[in-house]
Amino acid sequence: MNKVIDIIKIENYDKFKCIADKCRFTCCGGWDISIDTDTYNKWEKENDTSGHILDNVKIKKCGNKAEYFINKETSGVCDFLDKQGLCQIVKKYGEEYLSLTCHMFPRIENIYEDKKELSLSCACPEVVELISSINGKINVILENVTSLKSHLLELKIRETLVNIIQQENFLLEDKLIICFEMLLTISKNENFKEDSLLEELEKYRSREYIQELIDMYQEIELNINDSVEEINNLFLDIIQNYKEVSILEILLKDISDFSKKIKIESLSPKWHDYKNLFEKYNQLIENCIVTKILNSCVSNDIEEMAISFQMIILEYLFVRYAVFLKYCMDKNKEIDEEDIKDYIVAFSRIIGNNTQAVIEFFRDGFGEDILEIGYLYFITLF
Repeated sequence: MNKVIDIIKIENYDKFKCIADKCRFTCCGGWDISIDTDTYNKWEKENDTSGHILDNVKIKKCGNKAEYFINKETSGVCDFLDKQGLCQIVKKYGEEYLSLTCHMFPRIENIYEDKKELSLSCACPEVVELISSINGKINVILENVTSLKSHLLELKIRETLVNIIQQENFLLEDKLIICFEMLLTISKNENFKEDSLLEELEKYRSREYIQELIDMYQEIELNINDSVEEINNLFLDIIQNYKEVSILEILLKDISDFSKKIKIESLSPKWHDYKNLFEKYNQLIENCIVTKILNSCVSNDIEEMAISFQMIILEYLFVRYAVFLKYCMDKNKEIDEEDIKDYIVAFSRIIGNNTQAVIEFFRDGFGEDILEIGYLYFITLF
């Protein structure tokens, strides 16, 4: 007898439809497009049919392992994309000839024990649009599910992250820092037994405990000019290789030019009013963050989970700052929700889909893959 697999779907999963050439953000450019080994072997086996496809594949050696990618610059567009924005592989051979990455995106599938999770990536604008249509907090839809409970500790940790983020009446930036500190605490206590770990997680179910942590954050003295200057410099460094990407140029070039010329002292006084306006869109951003947690914070290696969550924080910070720059450039000092959606897509691609490049950037600049908590206070809580 075949065992029934419980299926757990992110809300609106079944509503997703690719709009292909009508999409402003082609998923065929702006990042490295990987090819799974099975697809590469299939193309190689059927060389007479697909030889010209192999001509556009590059191979990277990682020790004894080979990785396959479409042969293009990270910032470039796939050579198989035609002038109408359609895939030549699909047109000529059918969708079954695509690599797993291209076939699945923006769908994400994770399997644990007897459960299959189906989710969506915020690197797709149609996904962000679906999330923005949700009233209230994003949920998961259960199919054939007898119980959501799992003995896997990594899923219990992830559940705690989601519970913290979905707590009411706390600033989103505070909740992000609390989540990250929790992951750091767990990673530093390698001798945590299961019972001790569960006790640690249980603390974060208490609103009183969360409020105590936030009260501590409020005692931290931060110079807003220094914080704005640091996030501005970090922002410029991160987007350096992406502002010329055709699909991102319209979003990044003007604010990049503005941030290079403006005096930080003239930006800082606008920050308080801006933050009050930006908080009106926290539900959309929170739902996107929960989606990212469900997608990427799934490792049984707590350090990997901390790095994944660090990327989520950085995406949030850069979205918040990019929209701030647009706000400062706007004569009416207003926020356009469409800008928020666009920058969620952009930084999901720049950070979330190029995680290794970001890790190497921090390793070179800060000496570690994981940023110090004091530095995150500095660029987050001002």
